[in-house]
This record gives sequence, C-alpha cells and structure tokens, in this order.
Amino acid sequence: MTKEEIFIYEKNRLDNVIDIINRQIKEAEKKFNNQEHTIIGFKEGQRGTQFIRQGLMSLYATEINNLKSVLANPYFGMFQFKDNNNETTDIYLGKKAILDENANVIAYDWRSPVCSMYYDYNIGKAEYIGTNGVKNFGEILKKRQIIIKNGELQDVEEQDTLSNDSILLKYLTENSDARLKSIIATIQREQNHIIRSPLKSDYIVQGTAGSGKTTVALHRIAYLLYNEAKSINESDFMIIGPNKYFLNYVSDLLPDLDIKNVSQFTFDEIALKNIGVSKIKVESMNKTLQGILREEIDENIIAFKSSIEFLKLIENYINLYIDSHFIDDIVYEGIKLYSAEDIRLNFNNNMFGNDKSCKEKANELIKRLTKKIKNNSEDLSYGIWLKYRDEILNLSQDDPKRKEILEKVNKAQAEIKKGCPTVVKEYFKFLKVNPLALYQTFIENLDTIYPNEMFDIKRLQEYTNLNLSKKQAKFEDLAPLLLINYMINGVKDFKEYSYLVIDEAQDLSLAEYYMLKKLFPKAKFNVFGDVNQSIYNYQSIHNWDELNSLIFDSKANKLELNKSYRTTVNISNVSNLILRQMSQEHAECIARTGDELLLSNDISCQNIILQIKTLLDKEYQSIAIICKDDKETHDIYSKLKKMRLNISEITENNEQYNGGLCIMPSYLSKGLEFDAIIIYNANAKNYSSTNIDMKLLYAATTRAMHDLVINYDGELSLPLKSLEKKNKVLKKVK
Repeated sequence: MTKEEIFIYEKNRLDNVIDIINRQIKEAEKKFNNQEHTIIGFKEGQRGTQFIRQGLMSLYATEINNLKSVLANPYFGMFQFKDNNNETTDIYLGKKAILDENANVIAYDWRSPVCSMYYDYNIGKAEYIGTNGVKNFGEILKKRQIIIKNGELQDVEEQDTLSNDSILLKYLTENSDARLKSIIATIQREQNHIIRSPLKSDYIVQGTAGSGKTTVALHRIAYLLYNEAKSINESDFMIIGPNKYFLNYVSDLLPDLDIKNVSQFTFDEIALKNIGVSKIKVESMNKTLQGILREEIDENIIAFKSSIEFLKLIENYINLYIDSHFIDDIVYEGIKLYSAEDIRLNFNNNMFGNDKSCKEKANELIKRLTKKIKNNSEDLSYGIWLKYRDEILNLSQDDPKRKEILEKVNKAQAEIKKGCPTVVKEYFKFLKVNPLALYQTFIENLDTIYPNEMFDIKRLQEYTNLNLSKKQAKFEDLAPLLLINYMINGVKDFKEYSYLVIDEAQDLSLAEYYMLKKLFPKAKFNVFGDVNQSIYNYQSIHNWDELNSLIFDSKANKLELNKSYRTTVNISNVSNLILRQMSQEHAECIARTGDELLLSNDISCQNIILQIKTLLDKEYQSIAIICKDDKETHDIYSKLKKMRLNISEITENNEQYNGGLCIMPSYLSKGLEFDAIIIYNANAKNYSSTNIDMKLLYAATTRAMHDLVINYDGELSLPLKSLEKKNKVLKKVK
C-alpha cells in the first residue's frame, strides 16, 4: 500500500471506531437515564431496589466517562503480529481498552502484555510474556505510528520508513503540557523495561535529566495497578516527592493514567505525622542550603547529622535511657513484686519481636507482670499480712487504729489480687516522653557520648540546641526525631503501604532512607533520581551503590536511563559542559535541533521582558525565569511586577502549578520542565566552580525543552565560558 492508501485505510477505520464509541455512549446514557424505571425481577419499593438502582447508575456513569475519555484519541499506534501458529492479528494500542458491541477488541490497553512488543521491537522477530507467564513468540509484520487529535486523523507513519527517534521528534516539538499527555505513545524500550519490571523487587533507577524518570515512575504505577489488580490497589502505593509544588506538578498526569487515589507526601509530612510533636516548626532543607551558600552554616554539621552513624549514636543513647530506668524493683506496700533485673531481662528479651517499640514491649510486659502478680497473690497477700501482723495483734479489738490498719491490709490484698496494674503501669511512666525533649538531652550530652577531635561537636550542639530551644527543627533533625519516636512509640501511620515510589530520590539522605525502611518495613522501594542533580551535596546520595549496600543489602535492582528526551541538542551541549566541569559522563540526547542558544550580558528587567516577548511569540505555554536563590528570585519578581508583568513567583510554599510565566530559585526547578528557560544571572560569582553551584546550574539549564536564554553580568560561569566563542553575545544596550 502507498502512504496515501494507508492514510485512507486508517481514516476509514478511525471513523468507524468513533461511530462505535458514540453509539456506546448513547446506549449507556439511555440506560443511565432510564434508571428511574422498574428494575427487572424487583417490585418497586422492594428492599434493595434503591441500592441496586444506585449501583447501576454509578456503573453507567463510569462507562460513559471512560468512553468519552477515549473519543478524541482512541489509539496512537498499531502493529501486526503473526504468532507461531501463523495467525495474524492487528493490534491497536490506546490509553484504555475499547470493545465493540460484540466484545471484539478495537484497541488494547497499552499496559496489556501483548502491547509490550510495540515498545520493545521493530519489524521482525518479537516475543512477549502473556498473563499466564508463558512466552509467546512470533513476528511483527507491520508497525505504525498513528497521530489523532480531537477525533481527526493527523498522520500515519510506517515503522520501516521511520526510526524510533523520528517518532519521538513529532511529539517532542510540542509544548510541555501536550507532551506529557502523549507520553504513552513515545515510551522507549529502556523506559518500557523499567515500567514492566517484576513487582516483588526493590529498584534504583539512575536517570539523566530529561530521561523521563517521573513519567516512567507514574506509568509503572499505572502498569502494576492494571496487571496486578488481584494483589494490589491504589491504596498500597505512596509517591514521595521533594515538595508539594513538585507533587502537584506531576499529579496532573495521574488522572490520564487512571490513577485517582494514590497518596502523595513529602518526607517532612511523613515525619511530622509520625513524630506527633505538636507545635514544632520545621525549617526546610532549602533554607539550610541558602545558609550554606552564604557560608553561615557549616555543611559538615549537616552531613554528620544526616548520616547513619549519627542515628546509631541515637539508638545507643535510647537504649541507655531505657536501661537507666530499670534500677529500682517494683515495690508495693514495702513488698517486692518484681526485681529490676528480671524486668530488664524480660524487656530486652526477643520474645516480643525485634520490631516492637518500647511502649509496645512495656504494654506486653505490663500484662505479663500483672498476670504473675495475680498468680502469686496468695504469697504476696500473706507478706502484706506479715508486715502488719504484730502491730494489729498488739491493738485491742475496739481500737479504731486496728480497724484502720485492717482496712489498709484488705485494700492492699485486693489490689494484689488484681495484679497491681496501677503500680506496674506507673513503673513505665518514663516512656511518656516527648521525642523533642529526648533529642535535646541527647544533643546536650553528645560531647561525652561521642568525643571526636576531628569534628567540632560543640559547634553542632550550639547550632542544634539554638533551634530546638525554640521548638524549631532543621530538616536534617527529622530523621533523628523519627528514630526516637519509632523506638519509643512505634509506627503510628503508613503501615498499610506496600509500594513506595520516591522521585528526586538523590535528595534524601542515608539517614532518611534508614528511617523510611523502618517506617515501611514490608514495602518495596522504587527509587528514581539523578546523582548529578544532588544539589544538597552535604547530605544527598552521591553513589547508588552505597545506598544499595547500606539500605537494601545490595539486593535492589539497579537500572539506568541514559538518554535525554527533553532538550534540544543545543541545550544538551550546554548541560554537558557543566557535567564535564563536575567530571561526570555526558548525557545522550535525541538528535533534535532547536534555535540557537541566546547569550546576553544584560541582566536588566527591560531586557528580560524583551526576551519573554520573543518566547511568547513562539506560542510557548510555560516559561520560567530561574534565579540562584530565593532572595534573588524575590528581588527580580518585585521589579517585574512593578513593570506590570503577569508573572508568578514560585516558592516552596506553593502547592499549585498553573503553567504560564513564572520565576523561581534554581533548587525548586529540579524535576520540572518548561518550554523555555531564562537564566537570570549565570555569572562566575553566582555559579562558582563549587560542586553545589555546578549542580544548581546543571539543574537550571536542563529544565528547558526548546529554548534556553542565559543572561550574565560580568564574567560568565567557568564551564560556560566557551559558549561566548561559539555564540553571538547580545551586549547591553547603553
């Protein structure tokens, strides 16, 4: 068939499919509207009739919604597969499965096993693993990319005349919002491998900037929910992101993937929910980063507090705190009910299980102790009698004091028969301790617990206690506070989650991973990150092998996404200069050319506005101005607002992303993407050659899909110096 004949064939098929969907919508709407009528087999008013009617209405409403959601774009590709029995099937792929009135498949859900071949193979031999776990072999005879918009066929391309990269280019040239909506049509083989990886394993995915980590992570959830529906549901999953702004940015993808109720949290939200300390204010790690950039905070302090070594010191301290309270016997009315040594031995016995908190152990021990006291009540009661016997016998029968003592003995003996629960519980009251107070005590004693000539412990104590005394905690204090609360009180929430998806995973410290494993002991971890973007250099993950070894016992599967699909070659060349400065490997990218990089040594707001107007003329939907930190961001934002520019300032308090023109600090741009980026001032002072500065600059430059504008005042940042020779520099207009 010629290209024109193929187009006509696919257009006719599409028109037929849309007719079928429209008929099904009308039929479902008819059934929905007729629910007020009699339900077959039930009399009106009969018990259960209303319940069944409501259920059917809900069912038809869902069917109508599903059909309407695929009407504008029923499918995006097809392939013809001939199996080993020489049976040939045309398989069309879409967001959801579509059946005709006779239950014949019009389009397969992209998540179905057979559709994996579309992503994994070109024309020729192919195979897939069916739902029964058996491999199916055969051959792909045809493969087409089908672009449909608003129910109209736009283009059809045969795979044998079109490379995978060329297929991608048709989508990558769109704006960021449109591209996110069409991601299932452009999944690449290495991405598909991660999405469809087996369920019962931990995964660490290292992905270069623009490699699709976030979308792969979300599509993996969608795939697992579809194919493992018998064993998991949405409530089993939790997505952990760096901030609420980021989580809301990616949450726009979830409804398109049929994901509606997956929980999304930041680490600090998880920590505060578990710690249960009221009225504690947590300073974000971005505030700490700003302090380090201004050289107001010693990054060695943060690094130590973010280490597993620091948490081990806390574990030892809590154990000492517990043991220090097992000195006195449990005594009632002068009678020893239980010895301190026996209590200590029982408390530390593994009969309770290693995963039990101190309070859980204490509650179990209280039950055992009261039971033993009950069982031994006769001997103990006799001991009470012996204690007062002589005094009672020496008093006359009518002496009021004799009666008073006898009442006291009877009351004590009655309490012993009950097991003395009040006395036993009182013994363990030391466990009713505020984790913040216990952490303060630990910090105050750290110089005696951990004498270290190589590290300034006194400075750490001053830095930490200054905040704790005001009921303020730094971000790096959350893992220690979590550990204290975990050891004393156990896990309050989140036990039901079985699968964690952690995005921007390089930003969490080893201490924070250590605590996540304790909070979610049965969960499988899906870790997505890029060590080249670990801007919190003093606490971030720099080596996935170290994380794998210390947290996952080297059993996690390590996977890689090495190719960037976001940026043009021009922009990728810029980011590779920064990677070279950091002695990191270059990232590959799709061979997509774009407009030349724009360099300007004019950082005036007038010049910025001119640049924005040029980008808006290209009909871009999302443009971001990226500044070094929050102070620079707010200063420039204020100036631009005074010039009546319609722009949003993004801070870490933002919880919504609405597109359009925005301005933000470099550290909040990570994980996001925009049609165009304007870097406000990439001079050598703002972005020196330090590791942190280079990672901030790398994160900023890799956010752009189509256009990158770099402004600078004075001397350009070192890794970018060569750009002045290769690009025209727009001089400041005087």
